Amino acid sequence: MRAAVFKEFGKPLSIEEVREPKEGIILKVLATGLCHGDIHIIMGDWKYDIKIETPRILGHEIVGEIINDFGNFKRGDRVLVYNSVGCGKCKYCKLGHYQYCERVKVIGLHMDGGYAEYVSIPSDKILLKVEGNPVELAPLADAGITAYNSVKGINKEDKVLLIGTGAVALLALQILKSRGVSVTIAGHNEIKLSKAKELGADEIVIAKDRSIAHSIATRSSRLKFDYVIDYVGSEDTLSDILWLLNREGELRIVGEFGGTLNTPEQLVVLRGLKIRGILYGTFNDLVNVYNLYKEGKIKTLAVPYKLEDINEAINDLMRGRIVGRAIIIP
Repeated sequence: MRAAVFKEFGKPLSIEEVREPKEGIILKVLATGLCHGDIHIIMGDWKYDIKIETPRILGHEIVGEIINDFGNFKRGDRVLVYNSVGCGKCKYCKLGHYQYCERVKVIGLHMDGGYAEYVSIPSDKILLKVEGNPVELAPLADAGITAYNSVKGINKEDKVLLIGTGAVALLALQILKSRGVSVTIAGHNEIKLSKAKELGADEIVIAKDRSIAHSIATRSSRLKFDYVIDYVGSEDTLSDILWLLNREGELRIVGEFGGTLNTPEQLVVLRGLKIRGILYGTFNDLVNVYNLYKEGKIKTLAVPYKLEDINEAINDLMRGRIVGRAIIIP
């Protein structure tokens, strides 16, 4: 089968003929989303934090077709793949938070993933039967789950600031607007901000300064939010960001661009602020975001590329040219 193989940090993926998987549940890959996490892996940003054995087929945002009957699934069923496989015994797994299991195995990271014609899935418990266009469905398997998890508990009485204009942020925006929430979205990419406005953002902020907080504060010193959700996580986005929160406000950090959060202790205490990290989500989050998609409340903004063009897609993503999610099609 053809696959895009990761072999060396900082190098393009290699399009090769490799052996088809034989064990586990075999899916014919219909589409796989290109996540910025894949870029971090390829460029070696996380090489000291996450051990990855090469050669490896990346791709963890997968929709595929069942090749053989297995359990409740039949040949020809289309499925979305929840990508985190936990030990099943620890307290995190018992809560369904498999992404926090200390022994977690992620498809497309610890085992071969979806940038190929076929992929092996270790369990039917991480598969969700779906209907629809695979290209549009694929982003739900990671970007959708993460977006849904990142906005849990937020309702129409809240005022929210989203930082960043990537696929996850644009999905989160749509989920919030489906609840009637007031949303401001800030970023540097004017084309993506225009798309955010089209998707219902109440206000957009074009960040001319490096600091997002400074760009917003210069517009109005009284502009405050109940939730700030940072889908970038860089020095520029995290700098002074807690000053934009209302009392008992909450900062949620999703992006992993290596920023450092520095803030006066009294600001946190006297305002009763909360800080929370968001990593992926639960299988139930996948079910819920798929239901929103079926109801027509969200669009996944899929941008298709052929498997042979995956390195072009990577370059386009790194340069901010993709509005939505790049989808790799074998």
